[in-house]
Amino acid sequence: MKLLLATAALALILPAAAFGAESNRADSTLEARIRQADGWAAWNVPMIPDAGMPCCFSGNDHGRGRGGCDLDDHNHGFSTSDDARPPTTGTLTVYAHVAHARIDDVRAYDATCPVRSKTDIRLIDGVVPAESIAMLSSWLDGPEGVHDDEALAAIAFHADAGATRLLAERAEPTHTRKQREDALFWLGQARGADGAAIVERFATTGDDPKLREHAIFALSQSHAGDSYARIHAIAESDPSDHVRSQALFWMAQMKDARAAADITSALNNESSKEVREQAVFALSQLETDQADDALISLLRGNYPRDVKKQALFWLGQSGSTRAMQFFDEALTRSR
Repeated sequence: MKLLLATAALALILPAAAFGAESNRADSTLEARIRQADGWAAWNVPMIPDAGMPCCFSGNDHGRGRGGCDLDDHNHGFSTSDDARPPTTGTLTVYAHVAHARIDDVRAYDATCPVRSKTDIRLIDGVVPAESIAMLSSWLDGPEGVHDDEALAAIAFHADAGATRLLAERAEPTHTRKQREDALFWLGQARGADGAAIVERFATTGDDPKLREHAIFALSQSHAGDSYARIHAIAESDPSDHVRSQALFWMAQMKDARAAADITSALNNESSKEVREQAVFALSQLETDQADDALISLLRGNYPRDVKKQALFWLGQSGSTRAMQFFDEALTRSR
């Protein structure tokens, strides 16, 4: 059967009969309304601003490479774009698939994201964010949803404070490691200043270095406040060598103008060989010109031999004109 292109935007304007739109069901729970017929059901809720556009993109240009999402593709996935075209409408469309009267899959995309399905999509109207979040939370606790990677993302994009509270609760030790890590990621990615504050708490407290490390990554994804400064503070204070190393790495990834000087300063203060090595590697991950200048400064400066050895290696990996000029000059002086 030829694939039908359906978007949530079209769902709002096409005749309700085309999607089996339901009405007069105010006394029914959302889950009951979803399960009334097999196939895909969809509903719209306000989407949190400034979290990017969730859709399926192709290529490296997420703004122009939006290919749309195939609901029937079992190997599905989505990403977000901060440079979305066309502009987002501020509406999130949540999709749930029903088979034999049981929900077995959920998705959520920006309402302008083109969505394909072999069958019609049944629109459920009048859904409020709180009941949408509650339904998705219930789904996560069931046998089908416990390993679902997209349900927490769907919750995260709801423009409702209840989504932040739910994600914070899912990050607690009473849940699986995978769910805790996913919750922290989406708190950092989508939930603004409130989400960043929660992630920072997990990044700076607790006895599990692995979870602190993941929280640092999640914090690096936040656009709220000065997340870089928060991670820099962790790089200077965490008791774990590995966690401090990872903090330095994510500082380098954040494209912050302070990174080169701060990471170099860490080299002067660190007693751990592991952290020093990772700091040099972090410097190599800066933008090419910044990285080359930082590594050359280490080679010319008064640093331990192990630091200079690492700097020499990573400068050689650069292959840039600036790096080759430095090697030519060094070899010429040594003759």
